Amino acid sequence: NTLPQRTHNGTTQVYFDLWLRGLWFDETSQVLHLNLWLFMIWRDSRILWDPKDYGGLDEVHFSHDELWTPDITVYNNADITEINHYGQTHLLVFSGLVYWFPPAHISVECPMDLSHWPYDTQTCHIYFGSWTTHGWQVELSYPNFTKALSNRYNLKTSSHWRVNGGTLQRLDFRYQNVPEPYFVMHAAFSITRISPTFSSTVVVPACVVSVITLVQFLLPLTHAKRVMVGCIALLLTQLQLLYLAHAIPLLGTSVPIIVKFYGQTLGVVVVSVVVCGGLLRLTQGPHLNYPPPLLLKKFLTGPFARLLFLHDYTHKTTPSPARLRNYAISY
Repeated sequence: NTLPQRTHNGTTQVYFDLWLRGLWFDETSQVLHLNLWLFMIWRDSRILWDPKDYGGLDEVHFSHDELWTPDITVYNNADITEINHYGQTHLLVFSGLVYWFPPAHISVECPMDLSHWPYDTQTCHIYFGSWTTHGWQVELSYPNFTKALSNRYNLKTSSHWRVNGGTLQRLDFRYQNVPEPYFVMHAAFSITRISPTFSSTVVVPACVVSVITLVQFLLPLTHAKRVMVGCIALLLTQLQLLYLAHAIPLLGTSVPIIVKFYGQTLGVVVVSVVVCGGLLRLTQGPHLNYPPPLLLKKFLTGPFARLLFLHDYTHKTTPSPARLRNYAISY
């Protein structure tokens, strides 16, 4: 169908709006699926009539292929094979004024920022525009060209995401060496993850691992169970990392803070277990019946003692010349 303007250089203004009906997020592929009601209104001067001449008839229904309709397409559609988003919805005409309210199911790519997972908020963008006409032929319009998408009539609630709100804005593009403008309607939705179960599966285990790691340092130095407590914390941390690897999408653009926490905790727990094992080896065993090697003792009571804050005890452990001679004769 040709454009509804009688003149060749006429511009058809299309009022554009949308209502969000429902959504769900495929986190594996980072694709947002939306159910929308679109509202497009324009004037077609070729179908004007006087209701008095037709018995008061002021409303007529037309099929989608009987009149001209704007070819509004989702530019960032995730399904490249889906061009017709609106199906076969009829048009309602009031003496030249055409109303088209098609339902639409669209899928758009939405890269995720998982830094604050599982309490993250994502912002997804949708770009609507004409596929074959420029702004001098079809002008998408809205009062003030910007509005808040606060009307969520009959919105189907999601068990995983809550819609915070959105905006609809007209963007004007001009390309180099191209005089015609191109108008794009930009819709942005902000959604927040609903995560009541993550408090028990992520936050509580993190607190437990932290407490167990601290308890390890509260036990006596010569207590053999310090190593066992550290091994328990090590096992819990590894299990939690395996759970996070299964629960968190692998295509995120950032590393969640909770993953960094467990990764760094794993390193701290490993170091604590190694230190506890070394301390137990130094404080227990038959080697305590023999004096330490002279070279090690001189090293610990020398310049290295100040680094270890042992300089106040060096005078108590510094051997006398007679003891050094006896120590050498014994070897």
